[in-house]
Amino acid sequence: MTQECQELVAKFKRHGYKMTPQRRAILEELALASPEHPTAEQIHEAVLQRMPDTSLATVYNTLRELVAVHAVPELDLGQGVRRYEVHNREHAHLVCVNCQCVRDLPADFCRLRDLLSQHNGFHPIRYHVTVYGYCDECLESRNTEVHREDTEAHRGS
Repeated sequence: MTQECQELVAKFKRHGYKMTPQRRAILEELALASPEHPTAEQIHEAVLQRMPDTSLATVYNTLRELVAVHAVPELDLGQGVRRYEVHNREHAHLVCVNCQCVRDLPADFCRLRDLLSQHNGFHPIRYHVTVYGYCDECLESRNTEVHREDTEAHRGS
């Protein structure tokens, strides 16, 4: 069991939740898949490989409980699905508008925190930074496609 999973289990138990085999499997999959920012459905599919009797409702309930005890953030990155992650370090999310992949960008928000406090009399406790664009693979594919279209158009003239 990973360190992140052990921490999730400890938080879950500290808040009085019973640790069933299904919940443990969900926490383990979440900890393993976290860099991918999985959806509940993706976690469910992974858990089914190990525990075929686990329902999607159990996954949703477990995730809802983890969010309620602030053990896991629920992310709405504008893709029509909720995603989950385990990481506690400050970071921004990079979302590809083409393939919908989500990547973390480590960031230090001290300057932003200071700027908000000094100039606006506002003291942030949390924030969510998301940047939308194209991942390298999609950008390369897109540039190749545009180049091919330009070449074909040039031949047609």
